[in-house]
Order: sequence, then structure tokens, then C-alpha cells
Amino acid sequence: MHILKKTIKMKKHIYISVAALLLFALSSCFQDLGQNPPFDFPEEPPKPPISEEGQIFHISFDTDYKDVVSGKSATSVGNPGLSDGKIDKAYAGAQESYLTFKLSDMNAVLSADLTVGFWYKVNAVPDRAGLIVIGPVTEGASADAQNNRTSGFRIFRENAGGKQRIKANVGNGSTDGWLDGADKADLDPATAGWKYITLTLTEGKAALYINGEEVATNDLSQISWNGCDIMSIGSGAPRFNEWGHLSDNSLIDDLRIYNKALTATEIKNIVIHDTE
Repeated sequence: MHILKKTIKMKKHIYISVAALLLFALSSCFQDLGQNPPFDFPEEPPKPPISEEGQIFHISFDTDYKDVVSGKSATSVGNPGLSDGKIDKAYAGAQESYLTFKLSDMNAVLSADLTVGFWYKVNAVPDRAGLIVIGPVTEGASADAQNNRTSGFRIFRENAGGKQRIKANVGNGSTDGWLDGADKADLDPATAGWKYITLTLTEGKAALYINGEEVATNDLSQISWNGCDIMSIGSGAPRFNEWGHLSDNSLIDDLRIYNKALTATEIKNIVIHDTE
């Protein structure tokens, strides 16, 4: 009987000790949650930046129209602006407004291998517009009838049954080739939101992507840059305006140009990086 009482007494001490330890632990946790300054939980490591390998041009539009690679700024025509973008701020188009950038100000000469990529939020007004254009002068034509497509490239959009179809055109020095993905390249202005538009060029192929998915290709021999001296952003003007592909009221964000053709995987990695 004496041993039994002693055993019960020991168990009570153990239970009391365990209860005290649990109360102490809970108290410590709540103190950590309410302490000032609060408990500093480990932060998630930042995302690795987008690879800049081969990048020769980049305007983020976060604060201005400066290419961070060359340090040179685009020239504004009319009254374009900045608005809330995919990442921070974005280029906001306006009627009779766009940007131009001299190719001679780029950090490298454009080559046969090239990638142009940018985030785009379509505004269907007007119902057609130029997005990014590098092209030569149409000699002998008036300023409002410029349409020499034998060199450079033109990324633009057109009405397609109420949607907006993204297209591209590329010149090889003597003629031009089209990238028209039909309904695969259509954006519904009411629901599309932000899309990543990419044109890749290499010897033997031109490809157009939306969000990393190939929507159109052309067996291009090789792009020619003959006579090309400026890039237009947010309009087909002044070099691709005969068919009415003028200023775009849409938003353009984080425009990058590479002197290599990015793969579909590399393009998708940019999309994932900027979306997560």
C-alpha cells in the first residue's frame, strides 16, 4: 500500500511537470507572435532575375523611356504616358502618339538572330495599330503612305471578328513574309489581360509567340536590316502607316531585345518569372 501511494504521488509530479512545460512553451510562442519588434520569420529568397545573356535593349517603362542597356532614351511623339503595368509602370499609348528609338543608339548592331519580347494589354480602339516596327523609308512615297516591307519587321494587330489578331511581317532584302496565326493569335479585348508577345528571328525561320506558345511561323531565309534606322514603339508610324496601322492606345511593358533567338522554354521562363 505504501509503495502504491508513492507511485501515485510520483505520477502526479510528472503530470504537473509536463503541464508546466507545455504552458511555458505556449507562452513563449504567443510572446514571439506579439513581441515588439515581432518575431522575424525567415523570408523567401528573392526570385533570380531574368537572364540578360544576349540582351541588347531593355525599357522597363517604370519611370521613363530609357533603354537601361545603352543609357539612351526613346523620343516621344505626341503625348504618350505611363500607367499601371504588368510589373510596375507601363507605356500607355494615346492618339497620334508613339516612341522612336535610333538603332545607332543601341548597344549592338542588329543581326540575323533576334528576339523582341514585351508584355501587352490590348485596347481595341483603334481597331488596328502598330506595336513594334523597325523598317526602311518607302522612297518616293508620301509621309502617310510608308509601306516598304522588304527589310526589318513589323509587329501589329488587326480586327478579327471583334477580337484583335496579333501579326508580324518580316523582310529578307527583296520580299517579305507574313506570320498570321489565324485564331491562335487572337486576343479578346474584354478578357485577354496581359499577354507576352514575342517575335524570334533566325536564319531559316521566324516565329511569333503569345505567352510562350508558338502561334505562327514563316520559313524566312534571313532578315535584312537594309535602310532600317529607327524603331517605333506603340505605332506603325512613321515607316508602316499606309494601311492605317497607326498609334495604339494599348499598354506595353518591359520591352526587351536580344541578339539571339530565344527558345520557347526561355520565353516561358520569362512569362513565369513575371507572373509568379
